[in-house]
Amino acid sequence: MDTTTLSNILWMLAPGHGFSIRGSVENEAAFNQNVVYEDTTKKPSWAQVQGGEDAEQWVQIRGLRSSKLLICDWTVLTDVPFSTEKRDEWETYRQELRDITDQPDPFNINWPTPPE
Repeated sequence: MDTTTLSNILWMLAPGHGFSIRGSVENEAAFNQNVVYEDTTKKPSWAQVQGGEDAEQWVQIRGLRSSKLLICDWTVLTDVPFSTEKRDEWETYRQELRDITDQPDPFNINWPTPPE
């Protein structure tokens, strides 16, 4: 698990409690050794961290989705000279982006392809 994701999960599980991550954390043994809390009673379990992975991944997916929507915001302007068909293609694409969180697995997202 990358350090940023782990850090976000740890902050979500025990906000306001100081911790440090020393090295990579790919399994429970590395977590126990490389994640150090100022107050050891506040350290979440490895199972709790793993449970937070989906939530953190959804945060990242939503951020990417927002970027993709922002990139094509211009397509909804009324003065863009699109045919009705082309406008419909962009509207469909944008709706598919908004519906991305309806997919069941945040680690296996099927991203729509933007119109040409």
